[in-house]
Amino acid sequence: MTIHKAPIDYITIPAPQHSEDAEYRVVFGYVDWQNGKKPNLSIYVLMVYGGKPNYRMVAHVLTTSNNENELSDLDKVMSAMQKLKDRHIHEISKYKLDED
Repeated sequence: MTIHKAPIDYITIPAPQHSEDAEYRVVFGYVDWQNGKKPNLSIYVLMVYGGKPNYRMVAHVLTTSNNENELSDLDKVMSAMQKLKDRHIHEISKYKLDED
């Protein structure tokens, strides 16, 4: 079973097409796949309902917009992933160097 460590950083995006209290949480942090290796630095997406992350439900990012002429949920999530990558590029680079 995968173990998600405490997030280093995350971005929350409302997901009203799912429910009033639903959000996507795009997370930057370590994930331990429990394969005998050290935890992996990752960007991943969780569904959040009522402020509580759901680690068992696969994040299902919608490809349609909430309103006409608005970005889709997928566009917003991808943008958040890029922002997290840009914010933490030095940590990502150091992590890659430490692997070698």
